[in-house]
Amino acid sequence: MQSHDAIVIGAGVIGLSLARQLQLAGLKTLVIEKHEPASESSYAAGGMIASCDPHIPDCLKPLAAASAQMYPEFVRVIELESDEAIDLRRTGTIAWFAHDDEPGCESARRLSIDELKRIEPLLPSRPGAWFLPERSLDPRALGRVLTKAAKHAGVDIVTGSAVAEILTATGAPQLPSLGNCGNVTAVHAAGVITSHATYHAGIVVNCAGAWAGQIRTNGPPLPFSRDSGERNEIPTRPIKGQMVSLVPASDAPQRGPIIQHVVRTPDVYIIPRSDGRILLGATVEDAGFDKRVDPDTIQKLHQAGITAAPALALMRIHDAWAGLRPGTPDNLPIIGGTSLPGYFASTGHYRDGIMLAPITAHLMTQLIGGHIPDFDLAPFSAARFT
Repeated sequence: MQSHDAIVIGAGVIGLSLARQLQLAGLKTLVIEKHEPASESSYAAGGMIASCDPHIPDCLKPLAAASAQMYPEFVRVIELESDEAIDLRRTGTIAWFAHDDEPGCESARRLSIDELKRIEPLLPSRPGAWFLPERSLDPRALGRVLTKAAKHAGVDIVTGSAVAEILTATGAPQLPSLGNCGNVTAVHAAGVITSHATYHAGIVVNCAGAWAGQIRTNGPPLPFSRDSGERNEIPTRPIKGQMVSLVPASDAPQRGPIIQHVVRTPDVYIIPRSDGRILLGATVEDAGFDKRVDPDTIQKLHQAGITAAPALALMRIHDAWAGLRPGTPDNLPIIGGTSLPGYFASTGHYRDGIMLAPITAHLMTQLIGGHIPDFDLAPFSAARFT
C-alpha cells in the first residue's frame, strides 16, 4: 500500500485547494471523497467572491479580503496546471442593501442613477445602488480545474469511499518532514478508516463540509458535544440552498447579454455567466440532509429575480438544484487543529467556501507545517465549542 504523509477528507474546493498546497509543500497527500470531486456544496454554489458583503463577521473580514486578493493569481496558476479555464469574471457587483448596511470594503462606491443606467441599462432606475469591486466565477469549472491541478501536483484521489473513522495510535507518530505537530507520546491521528480500506498518515484534515460531523474517532472522545449528547464530532450541520439557472427564451429577441454584473438585493442575487446563463439564488434552509428541489421555491426565486431585473422575464428556467452548505453553531468556519494531535479541521465555511478557498489552503499549510499562520486562527479554532 502506498504511504502518505497527509490525508484530506473531502474533495470540495476547500479540500482540493489544501491537498494541492500540501503536496506542493512537500507532503505526499491523499484525498478521500465519498462521491466524486467537487460534486456537493462546491458544485451547487453560486461562485460570488463577495468580499465586500457587509454581513461578513469582523473576525473573518481580513481572511476574506486576503483571499479575494489572492484569487487572480490562484486562478491563473491552476488554469495553467490544468489547461482549462474557470471563467473568472471581473465586472464587479451592483448591490442594494437592506436598512443602513454599507459594504465592507473601502473601494466600494455609490452609483448615481445615470451611472447605473449607463453600466446596466436593463436594470430599474432604483436609488441607493453600490458598486462593489468583486469577482465571480463558475464553481463547477473551478472544481474540475482544481481536481486536475491537484492531480498534476501529484495528489492521489480516492473516490466513492466515505470516511467513517479517524484512526488513532499511541506512541510517537510518524510525522512528515515538513514539520512537527508536537512531541506526542500519547494518542494521535494515524490515518482513516473507510468502508473499503484503511489508510495511514500522520496528518489527517477533515474537509468534509456538511458531513464533517459524521466522522468519529476511534480513540478518546474529542471535546465537542451537541444537544443530543453525541461526541467525537466536528460540529457542522447542513444548511440547504436552492438555486435556479435561466437561459434566453427561444423566441426572445437577440439583444446581447441581459445582465453583465452580479446583482445583489436583500431578496435575491443574480449571477451572470459568460456562456449566457444567469443564476438566481439562494435560499437558506435548515432542512437536514434533504437536497430535494421545491418547485414553489424555485418559482419564488424566479419571480424575485424578475422583480430585481424585469428583463429576466425574457429568459426561461433551464435548471434548478439544491446544495448543502456546511454550517457551524456560530456560522464561522472551523480552521485549525483539534484536541487529537495530528487531526485538523478545515470546514464549516458556510456561504463563503468558494471565496475562502485560497486563503484557507495557505493558512492550513502554514499551520500543519509548524509555522505561525499569517492570520490569527484563534476565532476559528474547534476549541471554541468545548
